[in-house]
Amino acid sequence: MRIYVNNSPQYNKEIKETAERVINGEGLSGDLSITFVDDDIMSKLNKKYTGRNGTTDVLSFSFNIPELLGDIYISIEQANRQKENDILHELKLLTIHGILHLAGYSDKEEIEINEIRKKEKVYLS
Repeated sequence: MRIYVNNSPQYNKEIKETAERVINGEGLSGDLSITFVDDDIMSKLNKKYTGRNGTTDVLSFSFNIPELLGDIYISIEQANRQKENDILHELKLLTIHGILHLAGYSDKEEIEINEIRKKEKVYLS
């Protein structure tokens, strides 16, 4: 398993450690790429792949190839706007959230939202 952190001027070590903890905890395997982008790029990705206008905080793309777990895109600008603590905490949270999506968790229904939030808290602690 390799974890690539792209476009992050800092926090590479912390993001990789967080990603590794979640991947191992969820029993996942394969390479993971985490790319930090601005709102403009995230808006384009969001429109192209979800059909929704505007930016979002995190998008996850899984692959059906055993060697590749997937790609995660995180908007640093959106993370900065919505952070409740410091930016590193928010980036870790979004990394966890993105990997949980790759693990098959959804946040469409209330029960699913509660389940994913519980998992996020476990991996943040």
